[in-house]
Amino acid sequence: MPVSPHIPHIAIIGGGFSGAALAWHLARDTSTPGRITVFEPRPFLGAGLAYGATDPQHRVNVPASRMSIDTSQPDDFVSWIRQTDALANDPAAFRPNGSAFPARAVFGRYVADRLAPALHSGAVTHLRHRVTGVQASPDGNWIITDATGHVMGADIVVIATSHPAPRPPELLRDLHLPAGHHPVLVTNPWQAGALEDIAPSDRVLIVGTGLSMADVIVTLTARGHDGKITAISRRGQRSHGHAAHAVDPVGQFVAPPSRTVGHLLRRVRHALAARPDQPWQAVFDRLREQAPDIWAALPLPERRRLIRHLRPFWDTHRFRIAPQVEDVLHARERAGTLDIMAGRLAAVQVARERFVTTLRHGDTVRDETYDAIITTTGPAHGAIIHTVPYLRELAAAGLVEMDATGLGLHVDALGRACVGSRHAGTLFVAGPLARGRFGELMGLPEVTRHAEKLAVIISALSASLPIVHYPKEERATT
Repeated sequence: MPVSPHIPHIAIIGGGFSGAALAWHLARDTSTPGRITVFEPRPFLGAGLAYGATDPQHRVNVPASRMSIDTSQPDDFVSWIRQTDALANDPAAFRPNGSAFPARAVFGRYVADRLAPALHSGAVTHLRHRVTGVQASPDGNWIITDATGHVMGADIVVIATSHPAPRPPELLRDLHLPAGHHPVLVTNPWQAGALEDIAPSDRVLIVGTGLSMADVIVTLTARGHDGKITAISRRGQRSHGHAAHAVDPVGQFVAPPSRTVGHLLRRVRHALAARPDQPWQAVFDRLREQAPDIWAALPLPERRRLIRHLRPFWDTHRFRIAPQVEDVLHARERAGTLDIMAGRLAAVQVARERFVTTLRHGDTVRDETYDAIITTTGPAHGAIIHTVPYLRELAAAGLVEMDATGLGLHVDALGRACVGSRHAGTLFVAGPLARGRFGELMGLPEVTRHAEKLAVIISALSASLPIVHYPKEERATT
């Protein structure tokens, strides 16, 4: 029977920025023949949840000059904007200091544009299917099943499913309200049309005060909403903005390495106190640069302590909001239509088309009524194995598990999925789900660098795979 050489097949599950960036960097390596398939239900690769947003009010959180799919070309996104005149109809994207904060969808189009040649040449194949199952085959390869029932074989699988749906607070999980009526409950503000039933004068309670809260407020404001909004979180902290002018990172936090959170915190406070005239963003930018080494030096109990006590402070200073968004929040606070406060939702009932709530902070209790409740507590990364069917299947087979920090999946130093000290060898994790091992892996520059390193590792592994010859008829059925 005629035979044909087996070309290594790399399957990437998830085509948001993490998966798309990895596919792009893998396709650039032409030294080893290979096939790359990206499973992504959305029409374009690279958009995902973050950059697939259609609301023009949702802007990138860092200047365009700090965003690129290629760290060797840090100005690539800015150059693409100039070449395509992508901001011609968005003068509000530019700030007085010359920086630009485009709508997130613009960055999604940029990534898709960069990937287009690889798609046209066939180096990368985009399958608009949702993966429902992944199994290890007896010969050591992988069998992937998608929602259409199609089955495909792969030599290497990369999990790039980054952002599961939010998990609403327990008090709201059992509430079932008919769509199109009041009161309005929105447990996933990223769903299309999620905010359409909220009237301009509605009193709104937002649970969560991070970046998602800011996105919801700018969307409501653009839709003409001027009713009272109350946003609550455990500490009542909201994401901060950028320095008025560009700053250079300052500080040193890795030499010598900190072995305890207390020692690290003292170093940060000393760095801030030693530079009273320097914007705090300069110190945090250096922390961000050195985050992988800082994280690697901390033993597991200290990592858990950092997550438990300092993560909220890190998130609100590290994940900043665009100046245009900050302007909207400040305007609403001045107008008295936005309160951001510390508290938690202690009780909720439905009466006369309104939510009757009890908000508690320490010994302070407030009873309030609202026309709508929106949860913006962020993706439920800690529950991803239970909420994503193919990950649940892999976990049941003993091939994946949660990282000990609870931030994502357990991986080794090469990015391979692990259970205990064992790894499958050809199953990898890309993007935010690997941050339990690598630390800061939510920001785009960090995800880009991780994709570049992972591409080198996977390319080398692909080149080392044995050349297997399959009968043509058998290959046609895989």
